Amino acid sequence: MRRILLTVFSLLPAIALAGFPFEATLEEMATSADHILVGRVTGVDMVSGSGRQIRHPEARTGPGLNNQIRLRITVDEVVATNAQKVPAVLHVPLASHLHYSLGQIQTAHAQESEKRLILLKGPAFQGIKPGVFMRPLQDKEEVLRLRGSRAPQLQPNNSFKPTPLRGSA
Repeated sequence: MRRILLTVFSLLPAIALAGFPFEATLEEMATSADHILVGRVTGVDMVSGSGRQIRHPEARTGPGLNNQIRLRITVDEVVATNAQKVPAVLHVPLASHLHYSLGQIQTAHAQESEKRLILLKGPAFQGIKPGVFMRPLQDKEEVLRLRGSRAPQLQPNNSFKPTPLRGSA
């Protein structure tokens, strides 16, 4: 019996960490980012594995489900990017392996957020790790410093002007 209990207790840390979001250090985020943006969360949506919009607040994500919750990020400033064009609005997915409901995330982001530093990678503007892409705006100078030798590869986009969404003034 003692052996069984010791085995169970030794596995608890691994089991407990299985449901937590991935974490990334500021240095890892800074050096992995292809796009350094300033933006704010302006909405939440969910899509199925086939890309169909899901609106039911009880719809869930998690292991065995193909649903994906995305934060709608309105881009206010492009600090640096390697992309030819940065969309004015990005849909950045959260970690789909975690157990969330659409309603839970919509409630958490019911109000437009304050401006944040958004660090993304790749041509699809994805999080550095699933769901890991936002930092406080005050980290901006430190992120640029940490980029160090990689900075010349990532050109500032000083001509960025967000394209207004259709139907908005």
